[in-house]
Amino acid sequence: MTRVPVICLVLSLFGLPLFGQQDAQFTHYMFNQLYYNPAFAGLSNANSLTAIHRSQWFGYDGTTNTGGAPSTQYISYSGFSNLWNGGFGAYVVNDNLGPSNNLEVQLSGSYILDLGSNSSITLGLKAGFFSSSLNFDELVVVDPNDNLVGLTGKESQMRPDLGFGLLYRKGNFFGGFSANHLIQPEFDFGQDQISNQLTRHYYLTAGYDYALTSEITITPTLLVKNVGLDVFSWDFTVMGRYNDRLWAGLAYRQSESASALIGYSLLQDRSLSFGYAFDFVVNDRSAKQPTSQEVMLIYTFKSKNGGRKFGKNIIRTPRYRY
Repeated sequence: MTRVPVICLVLSLFGLPLFGQQDAQFTHYMFNQLYYNPAFAGLSNANSLTAIHRSQWFGYDGTTNTGGAPSTQYISYSGFSNLWNGGFGAYVVNDNLGPSNNLEVQLSGSYILDLGSNSSITLGLKAGFFSSSLNFDELVVVDPNDNLVGLTGKESQMRPDLGFGLLYRKGNFFGGFSANHLIQPEFDFGQDQISNQLTRHYYLTAGYDYALTSEITITPTLLVKNVGLDVFSWDFTVMGRYNDRLWAGLAYRQSESASALIGYSLLQDRSLSFGYAFDFVVNDRSAKQPTSQEVMLIYTFKSKNGGRKFGKNIIRTPRYRY
């Protein structure tokens, strides 16, 4: 299998005028909607902690150095607030690609507008910072005349970041829209040739929770991703859930991979859940390892006051099981 040097991957993020997806991607996107849309803050009616680790192109090595496979860690906390008609949330994402690393920390808040007839619109806002770093010691420069030759050490830059979102719910259906990185900060690490602007990302989400029987629920979900109103991609997943404890599903990411997901809710009260996703790369395999993997843990804290009930649930996952 032919592999490309890490510098090619880094330049795809920092050195080219063509923008691609700059945010981290997750196969478990239906479990961490807070990352894409702050209007999902507090949706579960209970305080929950979610952690995900993703190893993309598992086992990838560059031709001129070791490592370089993207690796992402995500942790979030979300809950309903008794102080206002809405919720709160926070998350941290660490996204590593060889010599480059992005760290994002966001605080989110949401407010629910009840429309009657078992429907509502939720407004969400998030604010935080986005930090990007580049380790020049790990760069492999192909051209000996490149201005990057001889640079050493690690350069980091941090910028403020904002995002907003809307979420419409009616019965078992939901649809949402969000925009992230509204400020569009720029990172140059002191080198104009690798200057990179964090472009606005837009997300559309939709799903429906269909009760096939009293024990089996089928939930299709869609995530449409857009960068700078130019580059589009989408993820589509169909998830089945049995007895509100065991779930399994199939997913497809446009021009990238097909995936299988499985999970189980542990403990008597189902407060701890484990999920695993396996991606099989179907496009551009000559420059990638053929598989990616994700593991996920969710813990739902017991609520002293039972939280607020919002009618029917959107998705029957451990996070939205109340």
